[in-house]
Amino acid sequence: MRMSKMSWIGAAVVLGSCAAVSALAQADPAQPPGGRQRRPGGFGQGGRFGGQLSLVSVNVDVLAKELKLTDEQKTSITAARTKMQTDMQAAFQPPADGSQPDRQAMQTKMQEINKTATKEIEAALKDDQKADAVVLLKNLQTLQTLRIPYQTYSDLKLTDDEKTKLGALAADAAKDRAAKMQEMQAARQAGDQEKMQQLMQSLRGTGQPDDKAMAALTADQKDLVTKYIKDHPQGRRPGGFGPGGGARAGGNAPPPQP
Repeated sequence: MRMSKMSWIGAAVVLGSCAAVSALAQADPAQPPGGRQRRPGGFGQGGRFGGQLSLVSVNVDVLAKELKLTDEQKTSITAARTKMQTDMQAAFQPPADGSQPDRQAMQTKMQEINKTATKEIEAALKDDQKADAVVLLKNLQTLQTLRIPYQTYSDLKLTDDEKTKLGALAADAAKDRAAKMQEMQAARQAGDQEKMQQLMQSLRGTGQPDDKAMAALTADQKDLVTKYIKDHPQGRRPGGFGPGGGARAGGNAPPPQP
């Protein structure tokens, strides 16, 4: 059976999203047990709420500011990510004969491309920057888990106490979502479509920042988050926010933007 170009690319995007992994990235606090990652909604460039952030997906300007990148380092990182995009787009091209794609081979290729880009980015960093990147990614992941756009991290200037509170809230949110994912699996096996829809809606939420997380912020910090959301409506889709955010085929994120 022949496969349309758009269907083939959609399948490729799903596989490509599985490759977004970094050696420096911390484990996603919202990752449910069992492995398969869900992204019910949220903010992010190259990732949605619950998605894994890494050196190849986080906005370069955020990395530059927090890791104090030189212009040369920023240029090198941008080049590595641009090459990654080009390579992925080339890999997305369907077979000329219209045949079914080899999904296992595609996933392996996406992982190789991502691994190469990650190594190139790490090579551009100094040892102390690599160490700082581990902490940074963890903090950004916390914000994303709580549906706070991670692009606001630098301007929020979170205190250590605030980071601790937000980290605890993110862990609680992860446990809650993991429990609901298990309920959804049980409902799927039981063929209870109504229960599945209820759980999906609960997981998707309102698409707004976590109420408890916002309560942990100062008035000025809340205003900053609210303003960012208002000023960045582009790319907003049901269940997701942010430039480059929003799902594509299969509810997965597109390759990261440089």
